[in-house]
Amino acid sequence: MTSDLGVPRRAARSLATAACGVLLAGCAYALVNGHSLNQAKVDQVEQGLQQIRQLSFLKPVPLVVKDRDQAEQQMESDLMRDYTDNQLRADGAAGALVGLYPSGMDLKAESLKLLRNQVAGFYDPHSKEMVLVAGGTNLGLFTDAAEFIAQHDVAGEMVLAHELTHALQDQHFDLDKKLDQVKNNDDRALALKAVAEGDATLAGYAYVTGRMDASVVDGLLAYLPDIAKELTKQAPDTPDGLSVPLVFQYSDGVRFVAEAYRRGGWKAVDALYANPPLSTHQVLHTEDYFVHPNPPVSVAIHGYERTMSSWSKVDDDTYGELLLRVILQRNLGKDAPEVALAGRWAGDQMIILQSGREISVLWLLVFAESSSAAKFAAVYTTTLDKLLGNTRHEVDYRDREVLVAIGAAAQAMETLEPSIWSQTRIGAAGGANYPAPGVPRVDSSEIAFAMRLRSSL
Repeated sequence: MTSDLGVPRRAARSLATAACGVLLAGCAYALVNGHSLNQAKVDQVEQGLQQIRQLSFLKPVPLVVKDRDQAEQQMESDLMRDYTDNQLRADGAAGALVGLYPSGMDLKAESLKLLRNQVAGFYDPHSKEMVLVAGGTNLGLFTDAAEFIAQHDVAGEMVLAHELTHALQDQHFDLDKKLDQVKNNDDRALALKAVAEGDATLAGYAYVTGRMDASVVDGLLAYLPDIAKELTKQAPDTPDGLSVPLVFQYSDGVRFVAEAYRRGGWKAVDALYANPPLSTHQVLHTEDYFVHPNPPVSVAIHGYERTMSSWSKVDDDTYGELLLRVILQRNLGKDAPEVALAGRWAGDQMIILQSGREISVLWLLVFAESSSAAKFAAVYTTTLDKLLGNTRHEVDYRDREVLVAIGAAAQAMETLEPSIWSQTRIGAAGGANYPAPGVPRVDSSEIAFAMRLRSSL
């Protein structure tokens, strides 16, 4: 893996700040020989990158060499900087309940395994230093790029330039602070990470090419399909809930940043940090950012607090289009027509409740139109029936909104439902609210009718 700005929050969200990069060593111009650093090569890359990226370092970026055990310990410490083992366990359990992860998956262990499998170095935004791992030779997602650009040593320089771009982002745009501001929203965090990774990947590739123009952009875009194949080859057992968001940051991130570059060069890329995409939907559908801005709606679930007073809210999050698509693909098949419903996502919020070791989930999703909400309610009802078996679950919808309850919240749905529908606030991204629609609750015959609509997708 190259510069992992993080698998999603549900997939160990603090990896967003734990490892801003997986770097290189052991190429023809070895950056690390034992514990010695080839400073001349580092200086050369730093100077060339500043010219290519049209940004100057505001202060030096310290480079330190650590052995693998030290690097892995630092990554785990960063992972646990803001979150407890219990929060990660709850996040993993909730992800399994809604169909994002396999049942029983250890989220913390799987996330660290993904990094440990490939780490050769990283930029740490907390210490503002770049860590190179002695003996680390894996170029991660850029392994095939070595063959693509025909020179293994040049691929190493590309990844170093990639990592140094993250340092530039941190110094000029306060990237670490921006990521921290969206850490409770997987969707916005992934969209911002896609900008950062797309920028760094484009800059790194341009550095080794020796120029930056439209042909360089086209060359990199041609390589993108190989990224997912490389991750599958290196970590074949990685759950989709971890691998898909990781690949998204590079592949879709590059496409998004390339679109900005075509419209206004590096200045337009810089502007993305001041006005970043607010959802993975905007990254996946670039016209909804660049042509006719279509920000997501905000969702704030209320009305459950009194009924669930004996339960603690252990976490809340926004999954977004990307993770919703993973859920549908995992449970229905990658080519299932119902997967297209993810593209009609307009906003969501998930509340994770805990009592002892028991987890309960409330999830409210908003779709672009009522027909998509009805179809999703039908599809997801059937999905949860198969996925959860005897675990209590309820799916209800009103107009464009779908309410999902799993566990104890589903058992209390008769009491919870009217208060959640009346007190939940759904508003524009800018904060202007509109009331949840007062459409009567649908009965089972209407759900059955909606389920038959799946064939129209």
